[in-house]
Amino acid sequence: MPNAVDAHVGLRIVARRGVVIGLALLVLMIQGAGAATIAVGVRRQAGAIEIEASTLLKADIQTAWRVLTDYDRYVEFIPDLRSSRVVARRDGIVTVEQSGDAALWLLRIPLEITFEISEFPPTRLQSRAIAGSLRALESSYLLTPAATGVRLEYTGRIATGFELFGPIEQLAVEENIARQFQALADAIEQRSAVGTGLPRAAAGVR
Repeated sequence: MPNAVDAHVGLRIVARRGVVIGLALLVLMIQGAGAATIAVGVRRQAGAIEIEASTLLKADIQTAWRVLTDYDRYVEFIPDLRSSRVVARRDGIVTVEQSGDAALWLLRIPLEITFEISEFPPTRLQSRAIAGSLRALESSYLLTPAATGVRLEYTGRIATGFELFGPIEQLAVEENIARQFQALADAIEQRSAVGTGLPRAAAGVR
């Protein structure tokens, strides 16, 4: 199995050839010591970037839901996130303001986004950006019980509004989503293992 560096080099080669990469062709399997294994797929569709990510976690669904909805503590384990705070709650809808950076190699792009999140406990979240740096962002998380734990699935559709070069923009989205999804998956597994508290980002993650 190729490592993440080899995968990124391969993506840049494909991008230079101008090939449209489908979800079936772009699947990164990322696994570190003591880390959850994730699969991430990205494609460009109708002027936007579509993402799918999934992982099978050694956790129970209640713990996964608590971590997933603990928005005020996302800064403790999500890389490049500077702030995350709940500003309103009403009828199962949560408004969350976040600020952070999107990273691409040495380049960092500041982002500020306000999300409207619909909660369907304990299995599903749907969110959309209602203000901020991105032209459009819609996403969902789904938790499904499995024999060995719980499966976490993410789908998203992003229209950045940045005038980046198409394939490079796609690579940047894939890289950032993979890092953040990996961090979320690891946080859920660690929370499940210890039973209390949330892990802070490990040294070198940010």
